[in-house]
Amino acid sequence: MITPGSVAFYRTFGFLALHQAFDSEEVAEISRRFDARMDRDRDGQPFTGTERHAISQMVEQDPYLTRIAEDDRIYGTVEKLLGEGFCWLCSEGNMYVGDTHWHPDGGSNPDFAFMKVSMYLDPLTQDNGCLRVIPGSHRPPLFNELRNLANRHGAQDAERTGTGIDIPGTEVPCVPLETQPGDVFFLNMNMWHAAFGGIPGRRHLVFDFSPKPTNADETAILKQHHAKAVKLFERWQVRRPGRLFTDTFLNSASPRIQSMVAKWKEFGCE
Repeated sequence: MITPGSVAFYRTFGFLALHQAFDSEEVAEISRRFDARMDRDRDGQPFTGTERHAISQMVEQDPYLTRIAEDDRIYGTVEKLLGEGFCWLCSEGNMYVGDTHWHPDGGSNPDFAFMKVSMYLDPLTQDNGCLRVIPGSHRPPLFNELRNLANRHGAQDAERTGTGIDIPGTEVPCVPLETQPGDVFFLNMNMWHAAFGGIPGRRHLVFDFSPKPTNADETAILKQHHAKAVKLFERWQVRRPGRLFTDTFLNSASPRIQSMVAKWKEFGCE
């Protein structure tokens, strides 16, 4: 149950964990559908483990996963954290390889920050690639201080540590979000995060959301993110998507899905 304390925790530290939100049968079905979709994108070819494989429309193309997106455990929690009228951004399926250095996924406006809802489908600890986060780094001044360090120390140092601080990335003070299948993490996209020592092919199902835009600047940020996401998946996905939504998803009869995609239909996005 999401309490006012849960909301305050998320706003203060930039993340919220719901452990074992989904049971073993649900996780097994989610995993089966995730694996089938990733295999289909590779035309049945095995995952090589040499480079990241990521796809969009993981949720939008699957009725079972769409129901997960509108389930109270996801939809209800996001609504408590982002407020009514929040928007769907996209969904992702990821199979990772190697380390992910320290970085944020957003940062253009701390008061209009997107949310990543993450379900890792494999047990992960800090020794085999669980997500590490720096609590409170989603807002100034810490967000800006970390970015300034990276910029000041140059690209090579920033790539090595993720911050430009002269220590290995694994030694940056952080919280490791160790996870078992069934856990769900709600993450402010402006928060600095990383992963080290990861096993190749660790699986990550993502639901991305946005607060309701209330002015022209926020609407512009939302549209810019959409355009950027399309380009990223053109690079990562084997079968080039060309779009983030499906007709079925945009025209869903579900009131909750309709609420989340209303802005995109207003914008005329596909």
